[in-house]
Amino acid sequence: MQRILIFLTAAVAAAALAGVASASVTFDPTCPYKSSNATGKCGFVGKGDVQTALGYNNAQMQSNAGRLAFTYTQPASQALSQGATQAATEVGTQAGTQAGTQAGTQAGTQSMSEDLSCTVDNGNPQNFHRSGSRDGTRSGTRSGSRDGSRDGSRDGSRDGTRTGSRTGNVDGKVSYTIDYDARVKNQIDGFFLTKATSSGFAASGDPVWNAPTFGDYSFGDYSFGAYSFGDYSFGAYSFGDWTWSDTTTWGDWVPDQPGSNPAVCDSNNPHVDDGSITDTVTPGAITPGATTDGAVTDGAVTDGAVTDGAVTDGDITYGDITYGAVTTTGAAHLYVNGKALN
Repeated sequence: MQRILIFLTAAVAAAALAGVASASVTFDPTCPYKSSNATGKCGFVGKGDVQTALGYNNAQMQSNAGRLAFTYTQPASQALSQGATQAATEVGTQAGTQAGTQAGTQAGTQSMSEDLSCTVDNGNPQNFHRSGSRDGTRSGTRSGSRDGSRDGSRDGSRDGTRTGSRTGNVDGKVSYTIDYDARVKNQIDGFFLTKATSSGFAASGDPVWNAPTFGDYSFGDYSFGAYSFGDYSFGAYSFGDWTWSDTTTWGDWVPDQPGSNPAVCDSNNPHVDDGSITDTVTPGAITPGATTDGAVTDGAVTDGAVTDGAVTDGDITYGDITYGAVTTTGAAHLYVNGKALN
């Protein structure tokens, strides 16, 4: 009896050693499903690896071989893109020219001369001359212009995108068939992996974004403040006619004959021949005087060129995220009933 017991014990030990001696795990999650995969074209897991992972003895392995759950997980990264809009404000300066008209008054002095003559009853002509002057004024206008500038700002926006990625895993289930030992009926050798079915990408990290890339800003119209002008630059005055005083300031009479008195040529003098009195006043040269500038009437403003200034970038508004391709970043890890095999 003892000899038989020793034989059985040795046989069981040999079987157990045979289950783990050829331990191996291979797995390709990208293997397309084909009928030929039943022989393990997607991978193979040795019986011993499953026993080690699950702590099964040979009897447990034989009993549960058809109810195993193979799964896998593989680190991956998913590409992301997102639209963006950025606001901005741009300052600007606009040149301007304003026309203007100024009134003015100019003083002046005009020389005057007067010639008086008559014939007295003795037949002698009497001639007298005197000089004088009179004051006057004239009104005029002159045109001019002045340069200025005004500050303003305008709002705009620009569109762009940013790219990024997020880390995670591609998880899935793995189908299998049992590989039996051809030398021993129903003795399991391992498991042929026949198909990997992904359940999709599961993110595990927050998105990591690159800086957004923007196009050019699109701006609206400027909103300007009031112009700030310099002094007017005027041309010459254009004057109208003189307006003269009715009063002339005369000098003394100068007779042709010394000692003669111009009072002799009085029309009431009975010794003056009738019709012989002539009295001629002749305006002479005008001497313009000082001009007094008057009020300036502002005219139309002609807007000039706008010089764009600094742009101040504003807030960025992001749109919806577009989820792109998933790229695996490492080897797939195979599990059986939640226990790691590799």
